[in-house]
Amino acid sequence: MKRYPLQTLLQLRAHRTEAARRVVLDRQRALQQCQDACQRIEGEIDDLRTSRAQHRARLLDPPPAGVPWPAALSQRELYIELIGEQIFGAQARLAKAQDAVREAEQALQAARDAFFRAKAREDALEKRRDVWRGEQRGLQARQEEATAEDLMQARHLARR
Repeated sequence: MKRYPLQTLLQLRAHRTEAARRVVLDRQRALQQCQDACQRIEGEIDDLRTSRAQHRARLLDPPPAGVPWPAALSQRELYIELIGEQIFGAQARLAKAQDAVREAEQALQAARDAFFRAKAREDALEKRRDVWRGEQRGLQARQEEATAEDLMQARHLARR
């Protein structure tokens, strides 16, 4: 059977589709990394809040021996404030990480759209190739039928 005239274009489209698929996979990995970062920061915030609640609960515990009450209380309050500042910083990092997740989701969607466009183009060309092959098979079958008919006529004429 004849080679499809646009076989090179079909190979190029397959290559582009594969490249688009790899981009989608890369974007999915990037999105997963951003989501993992958000989860780590959320866990860090939860740990800090738990620590702050525990320190607040122990705020009025008696100070260690030899440490005056005002100094111990002041130190504990400062540490609770420090934890609060750490929570605030972690919340800011979380907001940035969530922005990165949104950007990664948009990049993934754009990559998916590009993949589906490339796949649609490849599929359309493959469909056209299949139609062309069907036409070639039909043409070959008609030629074989014509040859068989010619042979039958020649045999019939040779008998006379």
